[in-house]
Amino acid sequence: MNPLAHMLAGALIGQVSPSAPWALTGGLASHVLLDAIPHAEGETFGLQSRSLFRPDIVEAGVEALVGAVLLWRITIGCSGANAGLIALGAFGGLLPDLVDLPLRALSGLAILHVRRLHHTVRRRRAVWGILAQIVTAGVAGVLLRFSGCR
Repeated sequence: MNPLAHMLAGALIGQVSPSAPWALTGGLASHVLLDAIPHAEGETFGLQSRSLFRPDIVEAGVEALVGAVLLWRITIGCSGANAGLIALGAFGGLLPDLVDLPLRALSGLAILHVRRLHHTVRRRRAVWGILAQIVTAGVAGVLLRFSGCR
């Protein structure tokens, strides 16, 4: 799943969490659940090198920046938004990728991704995989916006 979907879903969980440990743990759990949804990513399009400078990794960095700006706008624009818990949830949602992408590039290992639970679609189903990510990010973003604004 793309970084924007992971960030927004984790942030939503953070917003509704009672405390920091729940926000971080919920964000981590959301990463595993979202990766189980059939989605498109670099593997779908044959981008499987160990390099950190592949087009899909650059695109993920851009998405993470866009996500950070969106979360910043939500936290400053909504009186009920809990910036700390939102940030922890979003961080938890991204943490497996922040750890495993560089680790995989350096050593070929991944410690926070469960391969059997990760569902990347093949190229012929790429449209559905991309649509799943757009819908996931959109729903999480809308719910986050309304959960933090009074």
